[in-house]
Amino acid sequence: MTAPRVSVLVPVYDAGATLARALDSVAAQTDRDHEVVVVDDGSTDPATRAALAAAAARPGVTLVRQENRGPAAARNAAAARARGAYLLPLDADDWLAPAFLARTVPLLEADPALDVVHTWVGLAGAHSGVWCTGPFAIPALLARCTVHVTSLVRRRTWERVGGWDETFREGAEDWEFWIAAAAAGARGACVPEVLCHYHRGAASRERGARTPERSRALARRLVAKHRALYAAHLDEAFAGLYAEYARTADALERVYALAPLRWWTRLRAQLRGGRA
Repeated sequence: MTAPRVSVLVPVYDAGATLARALDSVAAQTDRDHEVVVVDDGSTDPATRAALAAAAARPGVTLVRQENRGPAAARNAAAARARGAYLLPLDADDWLAPAFLARTVPLLEADPALDVVHTWVGLAGAHSGVWCTGPFAIPALLARCTVHVTSLVRRRTWERVGGWDETFREGAEDWEFWIAAAAAGARGACVPEVLCHYHRGAASRERGARTPERSRALARRLVAKHRALYAAHLDEAFAGLYAEYARTADALERVYALAPLRWWTRLRAQLRGGRA
């Protein structure tokens, strides 16, 4: 059997209410050369288990079950089972525009040196607007996650990085993956169109990770793992974050941007003092 070009990786943990929407968005792709690998990450909710059974009956969908180990482990399990040369993580509460693959796959096909293709992101649920992603580069990635997890990645990049770090169960595993990929020399390109949608619900793991305490803890873990990178690029990363804050016109967005600016200021002082 010929392997598909793209493998869509869908981790699921008690997210049955939105899984069908995510899978419908994959089925609606105008580029049909893809498969879907769904990983049940130890779901216990009966409605989710029913949704997973329905998902397994869809054409082109493979269902993998495992004990609960977190999104990074679920994505890695999906990638290990997948057959495609290109990997596309898609969380169960997010969804794709019909042209996502048609607009991103050709970039990887045309440039063998390109590793990641990301797009602009429509924000839904507890947030709204458009996330204009990028740049995919050090030092910008050291200051903040500039790329959404739903981006097309060559399998070789996943292999080179060693997959998503499964110790980041509380969040930031996607951010850490992008840092590691860029540090390993991966190149990225952006399609400046809203081609995926990122839903933040009341129970979203990402909302919990944005508390000041959790944010600082995750930042310290990123620094601990990539300390040499931060030591080499800290001033550039901080300057870029400050410039972004300074040019933000909307008052609410300035308040939102101020929190990471403050904890990066403290973290920079700690790094220089050798305490971080």
